Amino acid sequence: MKDGWRLWAGLVISVVALLLAVRGINLPQVVATFAHAEYFYLLPASLSLVAYMAARSARWRILLGSQVSLSRCFWVTNVGYLVSNVFPFRLGDPARALVMARSGTTSVGAALSTVVVERVLDMLTVVALLAGITPFLGKARAGLDWAIAAALLTGGTALAVLAGLFFIAWRPDRGRQAVRWGVYRLPGVNRERLIRSLDTLFDGLASLRSADRVMALLFWSAITWGCAVISYRALIRAFIQHPPTLAAPLLVCMVGLGMALPSSPGAIGVFQAVARYGLTVPFGVPTAPAITAAFGLHAFQYFLSCALGLAGLWLELRTGHVAPLTWLRENLRQLAQNPDIES
Repeated sequence: MKDGWRLWAGLVISVVALLLAVRGINLPQVVATFAHAEYFYLLPASLSLVAYMAARSARWRILLGSQVSLSRCFWVTNVGYLVSNVFPFRLGDPARALVMARSGTTSVGAALSTVVVERVLDMLTVVALLAGITPFLGKARAGLDWAIAAALLTGGTALAVLAGLFFIAWRPDRGRQAVRWGVYRLPGVNRERLIRSLDTLFDGLASLRSADRVMALLFWSAITWGCAVISYRALIRAFIQHPPTLAAPLLVCMVGLGMALPSSPGAIGVFQAVARYGLTVPFGVPTAPAITAAFGLHAFQYFLSCALGLAGLWLELRTGHVAPLTWLRENLRQLAQNPDIES
C-alpha cells in the first residue's frame, strides 16, 4: 500500500500514452490494415522470439553456473515475463530469481545479482545498437534527439553500474565492507540478518571474474538483441508492405529505452505510443499502418510470452520447484511481516 502511488503513476502514464497512441486514429483504415495483413510473417516472428528467449536463457545460465540447466533457465525466464505482463511494478525479474532459487541450486540473492547484470548488459547492447544505426538514419534522424539523449544517459548510467559490478566482483571484500558500512547506518533494521542476506548478492557476480565468461556474455547479448530485431522486422512486415530498412532496429532501441518509464502491467500504452511514433516521426509511415503495427507488435509479443510463461509455470509446479498456492500465500504473509524486506 505504501507503493500505491507508483501503481497509480504507472496507470496514469499508460493511459496518457495510450491516448497518444490512438490520437488521430482512422478506425476503418486500421481495421482494413488488420484485415489485409500478411499473417504468414507471424511464423518467422514466433521462431525469432523463441530464439530471443533461448539466447537470453543461455546468457543467464552463464551467470548462474552450469549447475542450472539451459531448459530450466528458458522456462523460468518466461515465467518472469508472465509475471511482468500480469502484475505491476515489473516484478518479473525478482519473481524469476525467487523461482530459480526454489530448487536449491542457487540463493535468491545470487539469482537477483545475475538479473541486475543481465539488465545492465541489455541497456548497453541497446545503446550500442542505436549508436551503430544512427549514422545511417539520414533524414530519419530528425525528431530523435530525445531518444539519442536518453540513450546517452542510459549508456553512461549502465557503464557506471557495470564498472561498479566489476569492482565488486574482483574486490568482494571491499564490496562487503561497503555494504556493512551502509547497513549499520540504517535505522530500525536487523542489521546482521540483512548483511547475511546481502552477502549472497556477491555470489552471482563470480562470472565477471572470468574473461571467457565476459566474452560469452557479450556474444549472447548480441545474439539476443539480433533475434529481437529479426522478430520486429517480421512483425512490422506483416502490417506494412514495404517497411523502412532501419525501422526494426530503431524500434527495438526505442522500445527498450521507453520501457524504463513507469507503466501498467505489460507496458500497455507506453509500448504502443513508442512504437507508433517510432514509425511515423523518423520514417513518415502513415498513421493507420503505424498504429496497426504498434498494436499488432504488442499483442503478438504479449500473448506469446504469456503462453510460454504459463507453460514454464506449469513445468515448475509439475517438477515441484514451485510450491502450490498455499506456499505462496504463506510466503507472502512472511514477507509482509519481515521488517528487513521493507528496508
